[in-house]
Amino acid sequence: MKNYTIIIVDDEEEVKKRIVSKIPVDCGFEIIGLAANGYDALELIEKLRPNVVITDIRMPFIDGIELTKIIRKEFPKTKIAFISGYDEFTYAKQAIDLGVIGYLSKPITEEDVLQFLARLKASLDEEFQQVFNQEKLDSIYQENLPALIENQFSSLLYLSVLSDSELDRFKAFNIDLYHGTFILGIIDIDHAAEFIKIEQLRILLINLLKMKFSEVTHLYCFNTGFGLVFIVNDEKMQEKNIESSLYDIVLTKKEFTDIQIKIGVSDPFTDFKSFPSRIFEARKAMSYSNYLNVGTIIHYKDVVSKKSLTMQLSHNEINDISYIIKFGTEEEIHELFQNLIKNSQLHQEYLMNKQYYMVNLAHIFIDFANSLHVQITDLIEGEFIEKLSSFQLFPDLFAYLEKIVFEIRTMNIQSLQVRSNDIIEEAQSYLNLNYHDPAVNLNDLCEKLGVSVSYLSTLFKKVLGISFSKYLVKIRMEKAQEQLCFSSMKIYEIANSVGYNDIYYFSYSFKKFTGLSPKEYRHEKAVQ
Repeated sequence: MKNYTIIIVDDEEEVKKRIVSKIPVDCGFEIIGLAANGYDALELIEKLRPNVVITDIRMPFIDGIELTKIIRKEFPKTKIAFISGYDEFTYAKQAIDLGVIGYLSKPITEEDVLQFLARLKASLDEEFQQVFNQEKLDSIYQENLPALIENQFSSLLYLSVLSDSELDRFKAFNIDLYHGTFILGIIDIDHAAEFIKIEQLRILLINLLKMKFSEVTHLYCFNTGFGLVFIVNDEKMQEKNIESSLYDIVLTKKEFTDIQIKIGVSDPFTDFKSFPSRIFEARKAMSYSNYLNVGTIIHYKDVVSKKSLTMQLSHNEINDISYIIKFGTEEEIHELFQNLIKNSQLHQEYLMNKQYYMVNLAHIFIDFANSLHVQITDLIEGEFIEKLSSFQLFPDLFAYLEKIVFEIRTMNIQSLQVRSNDIIEEAQSYLNLNYHDPAVNLNDLCEKLGVSVSYLSTLFKKVLGISFSKYLVKIRMEKAQEQLCFSSMKIYEIANSVGYNDIYYFSYSFKKFTGLSPKEYRHEKAVQ
């Protein structure tokens, strides 16, 4: 059972208490405030928003009539009843004009209160049911209106022929499909993307459509199994404006996500009964997205009359591209891709089937990356050939490939630097452990490390600034210095321990390295 709230306004405290005491707990009403004058009452009403105000007519400051007028203006849904201990029937006409719902005369009896409340509750219940149900229905309808319209448009997808009855149903939504010029488009989102990101992009695209086409007469959007369908209806259709708005949407989309989209656009039409054929046109236009020279936005009229050409690189072209990206200078590589763009422009009148062409390019670049020990997957997410196939325009494709060339080269240089440091560290570690072996030599070390003699020799000079043989002598002499200072070993024993079988050669090498003979070095260090 619904409870209604009441505020009682009377300057006599006893009257207020008497009324409160005569209202049963389970009667469907709750007293939420008491006020002694009109000013206090207005404060409570603004704060508590009661369903009913029961007010005395004669009060200080603001009487009941003035209070009622204010309530009627500021809080029109609040019901008002009068209390009076006087014979004030002169107020009856004013009360009726002000829409007062009841009248309690002092002294107030319990029976008067109960009868008054019963009549009041019946009236409020009836009004509540009528108003609430209608408001609820209106609210639910408005909340579901976009879905209802979307379902109505979607139902047309299953019809091959439209009649007036199908179009008339839209009148219930104040949609007129009998007048205006229409263009229909379908936006397809890459299904390989993550589901939640696809849905977020779909919402973004709907908002962008509404924003970019805010000036047209009408815009309708609805989801289908083959993409997001939009219909533009405008009395003064300008195709160039449609194209510009769609291009803005594509550019804005790129700022938020790299998920690929393609847009198929029908020819303009004035008879909406041709809707099924326009859906076919937009879908047919989208099917050409696998061709080059069509862009992301594909108009049916632009592709339906063009001839297609299957692209494929010749053996010589493959060899030329491979050679330049592997061995060419930056200028030569840039010139290569500029020439590829120029050559592609010779076939602008064709729709170019790019399947074999993309396979050729992917093979060239994967082979190039492998030759430099670079994984192409370190540069892109997903399949490389799918990435290449996502481009609709030659300039975009070749700009991307040119960037990939230099990224592969950079990764190769970085990899070589890391590998060089690793090899040198391995070589140093090996020599530090095996310097005492007279048989240690560069050839054996290179075989162990899996590199050529010339490469390791170059690394020693480039990274350490010293040749292999000098580095080995350096290690041996430093170890010999330690033993001359801190051991009692004989000089020939020290020579053997650092890889010298010939004590005379050891002495010669030691003096050349330190400027002193082993004996002189030991004596000098002992004196110090």
